[in-house]
Amino acid sequence: MRQRSATTVICATIAIVVWASCVVAVAAPPGPTTPPSPSPVDAGSVDSRKLGSPEEDLGAQWETAVNYFKYHEFDKAIERLAALLYPVNRLDVRREFKAREYLGAAYWWQGKRDAATDEFTALLVRSPQSKLEPAQYPPKMIDDFEQRRKRLIETGVIKGELPPIDGDLRRPGNLAPPALAMSLFPFGVGQFSNGEPQKGWLFLGGQALVGSLSVALYLQNRDAGRVGPRPLKDDALQISAGAAFWLLAGWGIWDAWTTHRAIWPSAAER
Repeated sequence: MRQRSATTVICATIAIVVWASCVVAVAAPPGPTTPPSPSPVDAGSVDSRKLGSPEEDLGAQWETAVNYFKYHEFDKAIERLAALLYPVNRLDVRREFKAREYLGAAYWWQGKRDAATDEFTALLVRSPQSKLEPAQYPPKMIDDFEQRRKRLIETGVIKGELPPIDGDLRRPGNLAPPALAMSLFPFGVGQFSNGEPQKGWLFLGGQALVGSLSVALYLQNRDAGRVGPRPLKDDALQISAGAAFWLLAGWGIWDAWTTHRAIWPSAAER
């Protein structure tokens, strides 16, 4: 009986202590808490997601600038392209040339022709062989670009020849057409006049070869006829060689004539 009473007292005491602890915990004001620090693995993964390498960041800036240009958002394209080029160029050579081309074109489309000329000048000084693609840019812009190239060559800033704007020397307006009468001469004269040297050499060589053979057969038959009657086959060979020469000469004249009319049409045909 006495043991049971002692056990009851101990249990009651424990219950009172637990109840008092709970009351104190609930009544106490909350104190400052320190957030758990991330583990090295978690911190590294967060940094890798937020921060990229300088090369990746530069590539992203370049792609953004190009996309703004292609979608004709020229204000944003100018801002981003200029940031990549100035005050220090951060692009490789290939991207630098393309960036200057895009920046000059964006200025041109916005009517800022002086700024466009400056960028085209910078591009041509760095890459004198650069050109604007007709499929991408209007003819007036290409003309301004080529005029700038011409001016830089004339002043000795860059070296090089002046290619025609349309890239074809034989088109009307680029060069004065040769005389049509040049097409009437054999031995490839018409082909050379039309700017087709390969065909000219073929006609020259073929006609010279066949013509020489015809002359040689004529001289041989003439000398043989003085001695006595000559075989009929010798006359046939001579006639065949002569006919081949005139056929080849006629073909060359016809080819030169039709080619001339196709490349340089008459004023009525234009």
